[in-house]
Amino acid sequence: MFQQARRPWWPDVVVLTVISIMAAWVVNVARPQPLPWWGDYKAVKVQEAARKGLEVLTPAQAMEALKAGTWVFVDAREPDEFAAGHIPGAVHISAEALLTGLDAAAQAFPKDKPLLFYCGGISCPKSKDLAEGFKQMGFTALAVMPEGMDGWIAAGGAVEGGN
Repeated sequence: MFQQARRPWWPDVVVLTVISIMAAWVVNVARPQPLPWWGDYKAVKVQEAARKGLEVLTPAQAMEALKAGTWVFVDAREPDEFAAGHIPGAVHISAEALLTGLDAAAQAFPKDKPLLFYCGGISCPKSKDLAEGFKQMGFTALAVMPEGMDGWIAAGGAVEGGN
């Protein structure tokens, strides 16, 4: 019986990989705003917040704001995360308030009171979403700290509550 020689599989995989990379490159270049090959996620978050009219503070700037007492810090994380530790003096408003109504939470603040929103970290959208909700209600002095609680702790910020 005649036995057919087996062809190696890896040249097909290499050809398919090269074709896939080339197709991805062509699609990306054809986009109105091509995606960067190497992303700076923090810069994207800062630009996104600025585009929505929100001020952006770094953890170091937030520490100065905390010392000055000019901003009310608003923690947008989950209640258990807030209970585990938060920025001293921060108030908790869960991002879920966007679904249930912000009116009750917003009544605690004058509309011109500076509010600084933060959540867990750079990948967390809750602080920006909550700040946008307050902006739609007519609040004028709003800021976010994109680095969130992770950035605050990494910068040596004090933590209140928790163990």
